[in-house]
Amino acid sequence: MTRTPDTLALHLETRLKMRHYVLLVALDRHRSVTRVAAQMALSQPTVTRALADMEDIFMTPLFVRSRRGLEPTMAGEVVLARARLAVADNQALQEELRAVSGAGLQGRLRIGLIPYTSAQTLDALWKHLFDQRPRMALLAHEDTTQNLVQALRDRTLDCAICRFSHDSTDDDLVQELLYRQEACVVVAQASAARLTAQTALDLSQLSEMDWIFPPADTPIRQRIDAAFAAAGRTVPLPALEAYAVRTVASAMRQLPRGITVLPHDVAHAVAATGAAEVMPRPLPWSLPPVGLAWLRDSPKAAVIQALRAALGPKAGR
Repeated sequence: MTRTPDTLALHLETRLKMRHYVLLVALDRHRSVTRVAAQMALSQPTVTRALADMEDIFMTPLFVRSRRGLEPTMAGEVVLARARLAVADNQALQEELRAVSGAGLQGRLRIGLIPYTSAQTLDALWKHLFDQRPRMALLAHEDTTQNLVQALRDRTLDCAICRFSHDSTDDDLVQELLYRQEACVVVAQASAARLTAQTALDLSQLSEMDWIFPPADTPIRQRIDAAFAAAGRTVPLPALEAYAVRTVASAMRQLPRGITVLPHDVAHAVAATGAAEVMPRPLPWSLPPVGLAWLRDSPKAAVIQALRAALGPKAGR
């Protein structure tokens, strides 16, 4: 069949169904007609015919067979990218309709959060959302900035409170500043008196301590690594990589020479547990700013913008 824009458009408008996208995503995940047939309770010939039908709709091969199983063609990769978004949007729509029609809510909002989100921002977030009438069904997911931004692009989250990332200015994302944070050194109680007595606290001179680092793909970890690199020092091997406040506090109680870098308010939350102390002088560099991010074409844009207004500008601590 000769492929023309009009013919392709006609196929997409009249023949393409959600079930085609669901099947394509399953084929990409399993890379096997046999496994997809078993998972979807279909016969193998049915799946084979469905794939042929989809390739006829798109007027091009979507997969080729190899020794490793089915492999997407270049056209298949293009279609799969759209299929994943369509399937994610369809799932989100189902969940939102259940919230509206089944529970009498006004909709559903899926929010991503970095674990180091300030308590002030969290309080404002929940106050605004829980004051809504009717309320919304809410989902909160904590993760690193990198994973939260990817989840926005995968349409499995609607918005995220995260740090400005290197790609946060891409055209598909909106990210508005919420607040900036100071970076503070936090040390275990047993080491606090010795370090507090130092006139200047130089991270590069503390490589022999038991370091607790956030994960490698976080902006705060990258800033710590840069501080050691700038001093010509090797970044120490951490005793622990952790990104949860309770985990850091618990580890500090077991590490007499424990040390980490945390945002100002999070540092004081760890210190309040009695596990550690915050060094009196903040570090001479700030952490990447924290903002509210969402997709520019998000169907929740109006809800998210109202949330942004409720959060307001925050202090720089």
